[in-house]
Amino acid sequence: MQLPLAEAGQLLLVVGISFGIITLFASYNRFQKLIQLDENELSSVESYNDFFFIQITRYLSKITRGSVHFVVLIAQFQTNQTDRQPVQQQLLQGLRKCIRTDSDKACLFREDCVAAILDIHESENEAVTNRLAEELKQLATNHPDVAAIRIGASTFPLHGQNSQQLVDAATDALEQADFEEKLPLRMAQAIALEEENPSSPKEESSELTKKDRHAALDPLTGVLKHAEAISYMRKYLIDLRRKKDPASILFIGINRIDNIISMHGEEAANTVICEISKLIQNLTRDSDLIGRYHRDDFIIMVPCSLEQGEMIALRLRKAVQNEVFLFEGKRIKCSISAGITAHPEHGRNLKILLRGAYVALNIIREWDTSSCLVYDPAQHDKKG
Repeated sequence: MQLPLAEAGQLLLVVGISFGIITLFASYNRFQKLIQLDENELSSVESYNDFFFIQITRYLSKITRGSVHFVVLIAQFQTNQTDRQPVQQQLLQGLRKCIRTDSDKACLFREDCVAAILDIHESENEAVTNRLAEELKQLATNHPDVAAIRIGASTFPLHGQNSQQLVDAATDALEQADFEEKLPLRMAQAIALEEENPSSPKEESSELTKKDRHAALDPLTGVLKHAEAISYMRKYLIDLRRKKDPASILFIGINRIDNIISMHGEEAANTVICEISKLIQNLTRDSDLIGRYHRDDFIIMVPCSLEQGEMIALRLRKAVQNEVFLFEGKRIKCSISAGITAHPEHGRNLKILLRGAYVALNIIREWDTSSCLVYDPAQHDKKG
């Protein structure tokens, strides 16, 4: 029996949509399985690489101002064995014993590499990576089937702002390392730059490195820059949503900053902004994400309920109100206001949550007062 043309078209459309949904569902399921899998359950080079990239993305999504630095380290081995997988698995087990199980992650990578993500403080970078390179070299020396090993490493944020950039930087460094070196470690481009300019003053080199290393941070306030804050908050929200955990967004605005500029000058305003940033950092947790949005605005993502988010906003407001800011002998008083939204009450999308919190903050500014306001879409959208 032949279908009429219109019904046949509808049938093809339904089949096409169904196929698309099935494909997306399968991709999502594969992603979720990769997140939950242990390396021992991975079966292909493609799954090794996917798993490694996912782990780096996890570190990026949980970046906070208290931990804005980690190392991606890749070790490549040479072997005479046709089947490299047993050697790779044994090196992975050895690598896991060399790192901290609570904060670091060891992974398989490609068909001839093992990799690690090290959550370490910036000051420990050189010591820890060199120690791990020595331990990997010793593992290779003691393994009868490993002929040689070399290691490349990159650091966030100095060598990249996303997973692909960090892995590319580490593999580029790997290619520069020699299998025959005494300590076959290359730290992306940092070592190469130092070798090209051996006569450069140490002070200038360290200042440049420090500047590059903190590229994700706002230089005045020490919190994340606007773009970086949005990027990390989006990833953080995805992670919280997957775990079915709540989250609050606080849109903090410094009140009457223009009055401070007109009375005391631009430098005084910068001092106040910087000191308020320090107060916010001291009164929030390492698990909270803080970013500078506009000149006198901050955004904060807190993994907590709406009620707890409101309490945090009130605490921050009171702390700023009680503080006296000093500039060149002058005593300056200031206040802040906060617009508040929460996931899942106000939405599941970061853009929606930020917009709602910003609308609430602007309503407070219209009142010309210092206050904290929870966004109410039924009332505030008309004004927003």
